[in-house]
Amino acid sequence: MNIARPVPNFRRALQIHYSFKFTNLVLGFAFQILVVKTLSPNDYAIYAFFLALLLTMERVFSLGIDRTLLRYVPAYSADGNFESLSILLRKAAIARVASISVAVSLVYLMAVYGGGGVLPDESPLTLYGFCIWYISYAVMTDLEMLAQSWVLHATTAVAGTLDVLARSASVLCLVGLEYKISGVTIIVVSAITTSLASVFVLARMVWFRSQIAHLVIERDKEPSHLAVRGAPVFALSVYASNLGWLMTSPSVIRILAKGGLDVVAFSAFSFAQALCVSIQRSFPGPMVLPSLEPIFARFSTSPNLMSELVAIIFKFELICFASFSIVTVLAGEQLIAIISRPEYGQYYYLFPAIMFVLLLQTIYRVGELVASLQLTHMVFLVLWPVSILGTASLYFTVEKWGMVAILLIPILESMVRIAIVMHYNRHSVGWRAIDPVRSLQVCLSASVVIVMALLVRKAFPEFQIALAMGSLLVFFGSLFVARPFRKEELESLALAVPSSPRVLTRSIARLAR
Repeated sequence: MNIARPVPNFRRALQIHYSFKFTNLVLGFAFQILVVKTLSPNDYAIYAFFLALLLTMERVFSLGIDRTLLRYVPAYSADGNFESLSILLRKAAIARVASISVAVSLVYLMAVYGGGGVLPDESPLTLYGFCIWYISYAVMTDLEMLAQSWVLHATTAVAGTLDVLARSASVLCLVGLEYKISGVTIIVVSAITTSLASVFVLARMVWFRSQIAHLVIERDKEPSHLAVRGAPVFALSVYASNLGWLMTSPSVIRILAKGGLDVVAFSAFSFAQALCVSIQRSFPGPMVLPSLEPIFARFSTSPNLMSELVAIIFKFELICFASFSIVTVLAGEQLIAIISRPEYGQYYYLFPAIMFVLLLQTIYRVGELVASLQLTHMVFLVLWPVSILGTASLYFTVEKWGMVAILLIPILESMVRIAIVMHYNRHSVGWRAIDPVRSLQVCLSASVVIVMALLVRKAFPEFQIALAMGSLLVFFGSLFVARPFRKEELESLALAVPSSPRVLTRSIARLAR
């Protein structure tokens, strides 16, 4: 039975979600700095390797469950199709338990038969702590997708805040007690805090079961139900996409980089990569797009509205990337020496390079989002040979080429992947969402500012940070000349966020044409 009742406190849920999410990013940024300053390069290398292994295993054994929940749960909940919803959740739980069992068994086999050449630390405490950390993280990922599907964004945001706060407080307490902190210590602390956060979210999900009926939307005509039997096909297609992207993802690149870099270089690369990922999560693309996917799934019949919203999000993402590049290119060496360790300062060039790879992945994510919502998934299978070739190239060249291979091959692989996806979606809204002409204008403005600032820095090398801040202001001013936004995108933004401050709306309007 349909109930004529809107989603309760939808706007408030999103506001709380993004407020806490941004807070979590700030806390995560601070935690990264705390860890890199506390641990020696060797201990930080151990922690960074296991963190990369955690993220890789979560994607390898995800089976597409998380994205399937985002695609089907909002539709079933809105239609009142609770029988199909129950079947879907039960099958997802069984698949997750099976995948966790296989993953933990794989860790055991790596420890027993790896001969010390696979894992950097095979002590029982490290292995037990890592397995608990992985299980909690995998469960938390599924719970987060389920919470977003039911517009419980605030729940996962609060849980993430408590997780990071508890993790940071634990490390600070150990430092205050003069306890010798190692990479294994950080792994064990992370396992405990992530477990507590997942229990908190699970309890909230159980409590919300009686409130699901409030999400039903009354429609003028009979809704078109998604068949549960189509969920495995969707999950496998998404899983194929995830695996294809995973082969040259930041976590896999970090694991492969361990074989071609010395301890200091690997630690510096891992820190730069972790910091870039943490910072990029505060950018509009990674922060907003995942949360909007269940909303796009409900209104997938309005592709123009979807493309305009995605376009304005991507352009803000591009502006953030350009700003980050200006700061790190001009003052990266001084900034890295301040927030990390002095020996990492010489690797400041890693930051704009890694952030560029992450930007390319955001572009691919836009194309993937369009293809997923239109249920056109065969393109993801075409991308597998590209990913396999990229991974193999990195594996066989990292020992000889070192940092050059680590930076160059992912960029080339991402460009080929984007070209294939966008060619496949050439008749859809994908190209309009990317808006190549206006996007290139933003990149050109940033490039001109960087070149001019580098010429000034030769004459005044001691004022790098001040020069970077001044160049940033010049870049922001150039945007009012380039005007990268369309008027239609501004109208979509006004519809999506009608309560925006008038000053913000007028400022964005001056950037539109």
